[in-house]
This record gives sequence, C-alpha cells and structure tokens, in this order.
Amino acid sequence: MNKQACWVNLPEAQLKWKSSLLQGWVASYVAIGKEEELDKKSDSELAVCLKQGLMGRRYLVVVDDIWSKKAWDEIRLCLPDDGKRSRVLLTTRDVEVAQYASSREDPFRMHLLDPDDSWNLFYQQAFGEKGFPIEFENVGKEVAKNCKGLPLMISVVAKILSSKRTLDEWRKVAEGVSSLADVDAYLQCSGVLALSYNHLPSYLKCSFLYFGLFPKVSEISVEKLFRLWIAEGLLKVKGMEGLEETAASHLGYLIDKSLVIVGKRSLDGKIMTCMIHDLVHDFCLKEADNQSLFYIMNISIDGSRWVLPQGCRWVSNHSDSRDCSPTQFNDLAHNKVRSFSVHNDNYFKHLAQLHFKLLRVLDLEQVNFINFPRHILDLLLLRSLALSISKPGYLPITHLWNLQTLIVRPRFNHKWRMFLQSKIWKLSQLRHLHSWSIYLNSPQTVSENEVKNLVLENLQTVSGLTPSCCTKEIFEGIKNVKKLEIAGEEDKFRSETGWRNTLKYLKELEELNVVVWYGRILSAAASAASRLRLPSPGSFPPNLKKLTLSGIRLPWKRMNIFSKLPNLEVLELKDHAFLGDEWEVTETGFPKLKFLLLEYLFIRYWRSTDDYFQCLEHVYIKDCRFLEEIPEGFADSVTLQLIELHQCCHPLVTFAKQIQETHEELGNNMLKVYAFDTTKLSPLPDYPAALERLRPSE
Repeated sequence: MNKQACWVNLPEAQLKWKSSLLQGWVASYVAIGKEEELDKKSDSELAVCLKQGLMGRRYLVVVDDIWSKKAWDEIRLCLPDDGKRSRVLLTTRDVEVAQYASSREDPFRMHLLDPDDSWNLFYQQAFGEKGFPIEFENVGKEVAKNCKGLPLMISVVAKILSSKRTLDEWRKVAEGVSSLADVDAYLQCSGVLALSYNHLPSYLKCSFLYFGLFPKVSEISVEKLFRLWIAEGLLKVKGMEGLEETAASHLGYLIDKSLVIVGKRSLDGKIMTCMIHDLVHDFCLKEADNQSLFYIMNISIDGSRWVLPQGCRWVSNHSDSRDCSPTQFNDLAHNKVRSFSVHNDNYFKHLAQLHFKLLRVLDLEQVNFINFPRHILDLLLLRSLALSISKPGYLPITHLWNLQTLIVRPRFNHKWRMFLQSKIWKLSQLRHLHSWSIYLNSPQTVSENEVKNLVLENLQTVSGLTPSCCTKEIFEGIKNVKKLEIAGEEDKFRSETGWRNTLKYLKELEELNVVVWYGRILSAAASAASRLRLPSPGSFPPNLKKLTLSGIRLPWKRMNIFSKLPNLEVLELKDHAFLGDEWEVTETGFPKLKFLLLEYLFIRYWRSTDDYFQCLEHVYIKDCRFLEEIPEGFADSVTLQLIELHQCCHPLVTFAKQIQETHEELGNNMLKVYAFDTTKLSPLPDYPAALERLRPSE
C-alpha cells in the first residue's frame, strides 16, 4: 500500500499562506525536477493536485501551529477521506480551533514543562549528540529554569547558546529571561506573542494588556481581576449575560489562546487565580507603552521624577520604596489617569498630591492608613476602592455614587469593625462589599411617604457581615446577593440568634461562609450549652450550592441538617467546625454533593453507608492528623474520582490507597489518590490529651 507522510508549518503571518502550504505539501511527493512548475499553479490547481496525489494512499499529515477554523476548513477540503485510515495531526494555541477540528475526543492540552523536562529539552536543543561540557551543567539548568517551562523559549534560547562556548555568556542568560531583551531569543518569542495578540478581538486587547499592571510573576485573584475589568469598563456584554459571566468568558478566551495560565482552582474546579508568563508580562508592558496606555512606577532611591505619557490611563506602583516625595507626583497631577494601584507594602504618605479627578479605580489595599483618607471623597467617579485602615469607625463614602466595589481591610487590629452609614443604601451601583467585620445599618425607606425600603439591587458579594446585621430588613435589602460571609466572635453568634431564621430571604444566594472567631476548642463533652444553634434545613436559601463552616464546634450528629440541603454541591468543614472523634452516618443524604473538604478537624473515624454520598467526586482532607479511616463504601463508589490528602497520618494514606486498589481490581482506573507532606509529620500526642490541652481553663 502506498503511504505518504508530510509535515508542514502553517505560515500564518504570510499573506499567501495557502499557496505556501499547498506547494510544500505537493512538493513532498512530486517528481524531482518538477518543483518549479508548482510556482505557476493557482491555489485551486494546487488543491486539486494535492487531493489527487493523496487519493488511494494512506497518509499522515501534520499541520503545525494552525490559527483559525477557516484555515482548517480550507485545508480539510484538500485531504481525501477514502477509507484508508489516514490521519491528520494539528497543533494550535487556540482551544476553540482544536475542538472544532477534533473528530471525536477532546483535544490534548499541553502544559508548561517541569524542571526535568525543561532541562532535557534544553540539553537536546543546545548540544544534541555532541555531548555536554560538565562545567556548563549548573548554569545550563539555571537557564532552563528561568525559561519558566515555556517550550518555545527553551528551544530558542538553547539554539542561540549552542554556538556560545564561554561561561560568562551563559551566566548572563542565567540571570533571567529579562536579560534577553537585546538578543534574538527574546525578539523571536516576542514576535510570536505579537501574532497571538494581533489575533485577539479588539474588545479583548485592553483586558489582556491589563495583566501588565500586576507585578511580574504574581498570582492574580480572578475575583479581583473581574472587579477591576468591570470598574474600568473593559467588558463587552452580550445579550442577557451578566458582567461577571462576561468577565469569565473573556478570561476563558485568553486562557484558550494560551496567553494566560490557570493558577489555583476551587474544590469544584472554578479558577481562583491566574498568571501570565514573564515574556507575556514584558510584552504587555511594551505594547501598553507603545499605546501610552499605562505606566509602571519604579521609584528610585534618589527620588527621580517620572514623566507620564500623554493620555496615560492606568498607573501602577511596583516600587519597594518606603516613601514617596511630593515632587514625584507633579507630573501626575494633570494627566487623565483612570486607575491607580499600589502592589507593595508601601507607606504612601502623600495621597493629597494625587489630583486624579477622573479616577475610576483606586487600589491601596497594600498601603497602611491610620484613618480614612478624606481626599478620596473628591473622587466622585470612583468605581472601585480598596484600602487598609488601622482605626475602626464609620466610613464617609456615601457621596461616591458610582462605587461598585468597596474593600476595607484592618491593619494590626483584629477587633476592627467597619461601620457603614444608612446612606450607603443609596449607592445603587454597589456590587461587592468586603471587610473583616461589617456593621450595616438597616435600609432607609425610598421616601418619607413610602414604607418600601431601599434595595441594593446590584450587590453580588458580601464578606465580613456581623451576625447582628443578619436581619430580615437587611437581607431583603441585599436580596440578590450570591456570595455571603457571616463572621464574628462566638458570643455574637450565640446572642444574635436572628440569623438562623433570616437566611431564607436570600433567594439568590449560592455560596455561604460562616466563620466563628476566637472560640477556644472544647472537647465533645465540655460544654454543650455553649455550642451554636443552626437554622433548620428549611431555613437555608433554596439555591445554596456551596457551604463553608469554620470554627462553629458542632457535634457530628448535627451534620444531618446539612445532608438534607437539596442543591448543595460543595461542602467545606474547617478549623474545628465539628467536634468529636467519630463521624458516623447511617442514612441517605447529600443528594447532589460532589466536593467535600475536611480541614483541621480532630476526628479519628469517618464511617458511612455505601449510598450516603451518591454523587461525591472529590474528597480533600487537610491537616486532620488523627483521622485513620474514611468510609469503606468509597470502594464501591461509581462517581468518586479523587482523594487528596495533605499532612495526614500514614494509616489514612494506606487506607485510601487500598480503596484505590479495590477500584483498579474491579477495572475502574478513574479514582486517583494523592498524598502530600505525610513524611513531615512529627509524632502526634494521644488524642484525648490533645483535646484536654485545648480545653479552656475554668
């Protein structure tokens, strides 16, 4: 049987990519001496030649670096499908293209290389079969490491260094990727990134460049990124899609284009953090500089002044200076800056010098203020405000009518509380409200002649709400909130019992976090009267999907309350949420629970019937050092996919591995068991003695 193989790189950057591609393929099997005739043929004639030449043959075609669905459609028309079991393998940076071209299975996703694979690739590209001088090994490994797992960068740098034989040249590269700014490697990689950037839709380009405002090699909170995108007005909303949904769609697009890297994920797989490669960060800075879009302040010790580009919209301070002199802000006063952020622990003393009347985003969460800086009240267009304040008290923000996000963190004071005046109910644009401890007054009436109260219709997330504020009136005023954290001291939860009966008014609530502070740990028999009382199953919001409990110290028998929640998918139990050495369940519960986290609990045995967790997929156990058993019924589970153990005892790891082996014996290879940091555990004290030591003194 005639067989044919061909590998062609798709030159997307060329205007006549189709002709180049077809000529390359046809030339791979035409007779020697006839290649010059191909230059005279049109694209359609070349396509016919290719299809006729492959007809009746079994062929393998590799298309490297394809960029669009349209390009694949045109290529596919040239390839005959005549039952010869031919294959086409293509590579792309665009997940959408890969999914479109894939016949049946999901596309195979490439990841950044680990240090060993990075070194192996570097070694092959730099020296091949020539051998490697031993004195270069340590420097070479450092070079490979500084490429941060990016195969393109590793290959390009290795090829350049393969012709350089002095350790000094290698050491310069080993200092970091940024040192490559003047060499071919950096320029080649930047060219590839420019091509990716140019293929982005116009409405996404600013969202992508916004990553450059964050410090290099920083892990970025996705929630924060979304809030900033929304405040900056960077999102293009489609149809009935909400702002947060649009932001998630934009981020997903950038991830699919291999421009953004996923960092941490939540238990249920949602992206919590993301980052960009060093090279991508450098590209963002250069492209933004070309467009005079933003400016990164790196304050020098000698106090040299900055000169901002005309029309600069975003300013970010990455300096580690402990002070900023007023003269350094003279150039800033007359610019149309829309965003100002500080990404370090900087004692920023001269906020009064920042006359940014058009400012939309002010991120000073890393800066320590003793009192609320009143100059902020002049920023009437402000949409996002993040601060850290040492002294608690009322925040006079009620005239910031455009505010969408308010984040106020305490510094050096764990009993800090933020008081919000009644006029905050008039901030109709407010979407996110976050602090350590929030005291919120009851809503005002719409007018003097009406009984109807004001409602924050757009409010989506609230964290740090005190138990005393969990009233029917306040919950009806934030009725559309989707994520809520209730936090406070133990005695506040016991004295303010209203929150147990008012959660039902939050019809849209999907995520609830209950955090109890400072409660000292009691043994199971120590003081039943001091334990908190919980809402009945019918008092929880009907759409609740995620529940996190920290420090509430319930007996395990109270778990039956949560097992009846009809839509609960994620359950996190942290920091002595339950007390007692055994969690034993005998009845069916948790009809939709998929993800379960147990963290820092003094539990020894966990037992249940086979059908208790009917939908459970992932189990995470962290720092439960006394736990020795998990349900044997997991061995029969048809849904369980992952058991992940962190700082757990060896008997538990062994028990989990046995469950995995049982699955494999039954032909089920879906379940994976991972254990981390088990060898670092010091000998543990006796279980009852540990509880006795944590019991409060009489």
